[in-house]
Amino acid sequence: MFHVTVTGGSLPQEEINSYIFYTKKKYGTVLPEHLEIILEVDGEYVNIHYNPPFQFQAYRSTDYLVNDAGKLNPSKYAELQDKTVNAVE
Repeated sequence: MFHVTVTGGSLPQEEINSYIFYTKKKYGTVLPEHLEIILEVDGEYVNIHYNPPFQFQAYRSTDYLVNDAGKLNPSKYAELQDKTVNAVE
């Protein structure tokens, strides 16, 4: 699972749960196993940091975008594996 750390103050568990829900909604319901969510209380605001940071990529597969290559069907996944990356000069 993942670990949640609150710094700079305290938050009720209900609010912590809402930040976890926000993270799952933004980055997908399957979060990295060793993820640490750091909630930094700054007055009325809360800054969210992740350790390790997310490396979010979107994959274009014919006519749709997905945020995780695991969501592709087998033929689209094979198509993704066969693509070559253009060299940046």
